[in-house]
Amino acid sequence: MSRMRSAFTACFTSNAIHDKGFLGFLRHGTPALTTTSSCCRVIALLRLHSLSQSPTCPNPNHIPNHLTKLQQLLLEKSRVGFDKPDDALRVFDKMHRMKPLPSVVDFTQLLAALVKTKHYSVAVSVFSKMCSFGIPVNIVTYSTVINCCCHLKHIDYAFALLAAIFKRGFIPTIVTYTTLVRGLVSQDKFLEAELMFSYLLQHNQIEPDAVSFNTIIDGLCKTGNTSQAMRLLRYMEKKGCMPCVVTYNTIIDSLSKDRLVDDALGLLAEMSDKGIQPSVVTYNSLIHGICNLDRWDDISKLFRDMDRHKISPNMHTYSILVDAHARDGKVKDAEYLIELMIRRGQHPDVVTYSALMDGYCLRGELDKALVVLSTMISKGILPDTQTYTILINGYCKKMKVDTAITLLEEMPMKGLTPTVETYSTILDGLFRTRRLDEAHMFYRKMLNQGVKLNIVTCRILLHGLCCNGLAGEAMSVFHDMESCGLLPDIHIYNILIHGLFKDGKVDEARSLFHNLRLKGLRPGVISYTIMIQGFCQEGLLEEAYKILLEMEENNCLPNEVTYNTLIRGCFKNKMYDGACVLIDEMCAHGFKADASTTSMLFDLLQSKEQDPALLAMQKKFMP
Repeated sequence: MSRMRSAFTACFTSNAIHDKGFLGFLRHGTPALTTTSSCCRVIALLRLHSLSQSPTCPNPNHIPNHLTKLQQLLLEKSRVGFDKPDDALRVFDKMHRMKPLPSVVDFTQLLAALVKTKHYSVAVSVFSKMCSFGIPVNIVTYSTVINCCCHLKHIDYAFALLAAIFKRGFIPTIVTYTTLVRGLVSQDKFLEAELMFSYLLQHNQIEPDAVSFNTIIDGLCKTGNTSQAMRLLRYMEKKGCMPCVVTYNTIIDSLSKDRLVDDALGLLAEMSDKGIQPSVVTYNSLIHGICNLDRWDDISKLFRDMDRHKISPNMHTYSILVDAHARDGKVKDAEYLIELMIRRGQHPDVVTYSALMDGYCLRGELDKALVVLSTMISKGILPDTQTYTILINGYCKKMKVDTAITLLEEMPMKGLTPTVETYSTILDGLFRTRRLDEAHMFYRKMLNQGVKLNIVTCRILLHGLCCNGLAGEAMSVFHDMESCGLLPDIHIYNILIHGLFKDGKVDEARSLFHNLRLKGLRPGVISYTIMIQGFCQEGLLEEAYKILLEMEENNCLPNEVTYNTLIRGCFKNKMYDGACVLIDEMCAHGFKADASTTSMLFDLLQSKEQDPALLAMQKKFMP
């Protein structure tokens, strides 16, 4: 890294470039611009520069008729590369001492030879020496080095070089811009890539092609930016570049995962209108999305549609259906599907059998899950990490944590590496069985083994601590999370607020709730209900009512749990008139008193409370 920084420092401190801004970020080792701001500033630079077509640049592959020995060597190496980077450095050392100096084409061919064998950092080092020795460079030289930066994951340096290109008066080529866009994509900076790509297309600086569009659309979808992907799809059509089945499959899959199944079905219809034949991948994405919504009638329609297009379900199709039925508790249907796929020539794999095992584990039928495991192994299919995680979860749910730990210890002997999900499942099991010391030890073991915690692990840890009256310790872990760069979500705040109220730490709970919006989080009905419950437990009915009003002001409607929680709070604090008003309001919204509220009212009446409001409520609930 230090070699890279020094190389670039040399580039930008040469006589050719005198930009203190770029030099500043290179000297200090951290870019002065983030990639997003780099991209935006580059677009600003593009607006200032003429966007005419680039003039003809020297071709690094052009060799004169009468080749010198040096040119013959460079021609050969540009095709096959240098075996050892030191050989290239020796050639460069000879070149820069020659009189007259070899041409920019020769030096650029040397860089191309290094790129050929992926010696990107050496190429950057040679480029920096060229700049420091005052050796001329051209746009092809810059584009080559930008490509090296992108491969080295130094996209900010690549953008700095683009700014240097403008400063030198060169005009970037299509290759220059395409390289930068692909560099952004390679680092999962898809929003920035889409921003730059769209701008360059608009100004005809790059050729629109399906591969580039599909790459960025795929990246946008993978990072949860499906709406931007849809906009790019429409822009793609506007630019006369027709989307293909891959384009549609990518967006349909993303929409289905976002539970926007109707929008995904709309794209399927659009494909048919445009004569684009859907594939089994298209239908698998839709079936998966529809299964998650339990819209079984729509699945039947899709299968009829597949039959009409002569598309046969594959193993993945059946695995999706087996998983959906198993998770829904319909394990017999899931077993039938496995039998059906075997009859139709499909061979269930570890994913299919693991899904069925998960279904049995969710029903608490571990013995049947083990029968499935035995069947799977008898067919020569070995369990994988997910299979073990499913079994471990099943045993933890049955409070058999020791058996789960034995399975965890068995995994490395089978050549399997437990995932953070596997560890988190056991951590949850230890907390549920109130084995707090072991939970602490297991958590430390996770950290010592380098297990990278995710947000789910943090939820389990904080929930376990709070449920066992350790809200103070949970808050310490919470602050550690923030300092490590893990961003807490609304679920974590809900866990902590509930735990703080449970420990009687009302002020801390109130403060944490009021900080939600400062953290960019929006409290939902669960957050508000937790606050109402906490205030009611502490006898702070006035504050509980204020939270109810705040909910409505923020367009967050109370649900049945919210109303019942506040009504029971009124009962507890003998505010029967208020409870009566809330019951009327609750009924008007179509909600009912739950078993706890009804039982509490019954107990109050049994205690011979003669309050008129209570008697009125008795007529409503117990005629």
